[in-house]
Amino acid sequence: MDSPIFLYAESLGASATIMGLIAGMTPLMVIFQIPAAAHVGRLGYKFFISTGWTVRLLFVLGLVFVPLMEGVLNPQSQLALVLVFLFAFNMVRGIASCAWFPWIRGLIPENIRGRYLTFESAFANAGSLLAFLLVALYLGETPNNIQFAVLFSFSCLVGGGSLLFIRRVPDVLPPEEEKGKKQQAPWNDIFKNKPFRKLLWVEFFMAVSLGGLAAFTVKYLRAEAGMQVNHIMLASAAKFVGALGTLWFLKNRLDRLGSRPVILFGTIVGLLCVLLFSLIAGKVVSLNFYAVAALYFSFGFVLSAVTMSMTRLAMSTVPRLGCSYYFAVFAVVGNLAMGISPTLWGLMIDLLSAKEDIWMGIEWNEYTIYFVGVSLVLFMTALATMRLEENKAAKLNELFIDLIRHSPLRSWIRN
Repeated sequence: MDSPIFLYAESLGASATIMGLIAGMTPLMVIFQIPAAAHVGRLGYKFFISTGWTVRLLFVLGLVFVPLMEGVLNPQSQLALVLVFLFAFNMVRGIASCAWFPWIRGLIPENIRGRYLTFESAFANAGSLLAFLLVALYLGETPNNIQFAVLFSFSCLVGGGSLLFIRRVPDVLPPEEEKGKKQQAPWNDIFKNKPFRKLLWVEFFMAVSLGGLAAFTVKYLRAEAGMQVNHIMLASAAKFVGALGTLWFLKNRLDRLGSRPVILFGTIVGLLCVLLFSLIAGKVVSLNFYAVAALYFSFGFVLSAVTMSMTRLAMSTVPRLGCSYYFAVFAVVGNLAMGISPTLWGLMIDLLSAKEDIWMGIEWNEYTIYFVGVSLVLFMTALATMRLEENKAAKLNELFIDLIRHSPLRSWIRN
């Protein structure tokens, strides 16, 4: 659902608009959480997840056969089939994911949720890192359709393996008041909840800025910079190494210092990285594999730290009753923005593709403007983060002091 599918779409001649549509499809389908939330308490959290994960694999299996239809279907028809299977896959995924946050919150005590989310992220990113390295080695410089079919088959097989583990996770009963019946949406309470509203604004701005970033970075590196496919995959894999870095960075900091300083720190780092990418697109900074890998590393670190912090803060902000609807709204606001924004960013890139000007020593092409636009939205995210309400949250300078005090470099110098 990341660089491999973008690379396959690129090989079929997908435009920036289509790439944006693919990037936006996964978050966009989370909107189905709203109607699904009424039935979570009646059917149970574990049933929702395990059934949804099983059904979605049928559409991954369909995707396996699309690359094998070369010669039977033209590239445009193959691309249309990819969109159909991705739509169905993501729709089922969106419905099933409604039960995830309530299930995890019921399993994990509040005082160790930050630590749990850190380790959960580490396992997920370690698996993704391994997958990306294998994909980079397997695809090579110019992959063919058979290789993509094998890749999607591997995805389907490992997805089936994940079901064996999800069925071993203990179930959590919904609140007694909601168990066994259809839930009514507490819309009035949801939108009157001031701390929750402020969290939604941060989620919205973050989603607009990050929506499509992976897709358009791949398209820029492949179509404009001419980077080899295996180099793009290896550079992309660095983001999972960066995400694994949060295991040291957060440890128990998330539970001790709170989510707000981590979100603000991650947003600032992300802003600097995107500005650097705009300088690369503007031909001010030269492009090379190591610079791209370092930027991907930073993106992975930021995305992982911010996502975990937002999830933890949502779990502590959302009340016990009606939590399925609260979590659904939280997920839908962010994912709807992340689903629509790539399509709009893609349209902008396509419209500006013929324009190119030099100003202040920077080449202002479609990708320069795109990365600068993302930087502006990240700046708005930082402003919204400062308004978040969180009990006992540390200030940003306290986070820096804690990092310096517990830095491994400091221990090494002492020794």
